[in-house]
Amino acid sequence: MTFKRSVLSAAVLGASVFSGSALAELSGNVGVVSEYLFRGLPQSGGAAVQGGLDYASESGFYAGTWASTINFAGATGSAAEVDFYAGFGGEAGSIGYDLGAIYYWYSEEEEGGASPDPSNNTIEVYGSLSFGPATLGLYYSLADYFAVTDEGVMYPYLDLSFPMSDKLSLDLHVGQQTFEEDGIEDVVDYSIGVSADAGNGFAMGLAFVATDIDDDDPKLVISGSYGFDL
Repeated sequence: MTFKRSVLSAAVLGASVFSGSALAELSGNVGVVSEYLFRGLPQSGGAAVQGGLDYASESGFYAGTWASTINFAGATGSAAEVDFYAGFGGEAGSIGYDLGAIYYWYSEEEEGGASPDPSNNTIEVYGSLSFGPATLGLYYSLADYFAVTDEGVMYPYLDLSFPMSDKLSLDLHVGQQTFEEDGIEDVVDYSIGVSADAGNGFAMGLAFVATDIDDDDPKLVISGSYGFDL
């Protein structure tokens, strides 16, 4: 389940802000992660292969798709998650902003007679503001939420990224899944990690990710990715 892309990969996932460029751009990315986590929860049961395509225009509009291999009990019959998203981002003075929507799609959900109600297929709207090293954002589900509930779920989060050198940064994250349905406990996830720009489109990351769920031990997640223009 990550509007995925990075605080680590989508293990620690946030939305990207596109502030615009001289021309519209099409880019791609591929990567591997030692374990795919979404809001602190395991999605792959081990290593996962991931990748995506992004379009960004000089107006600030962007759209893209992102996919990952998965393997978790709630996605019976599904070997992949595919996300589709679109939004508008930019800057107003020193404040960056990003507004959009994302659809998480499990295409093989009904294979083998598995058809969970509520569905894993999920739609969220999101928004964020960034200033300096901080990004404060919110996701809100519009319907079914990953086979957990068909009532609203909010996910406010705070990301902090501090440059340690020209190539290395310290990344901090905390977020909370807040359920409107009675009887479902909220879940807080948090992480601390470092990310490195290895040059020529290559990047690496390492993070410790945990939740406030009892007996949920912190997980070490290692990632590598390659981004390229099309």
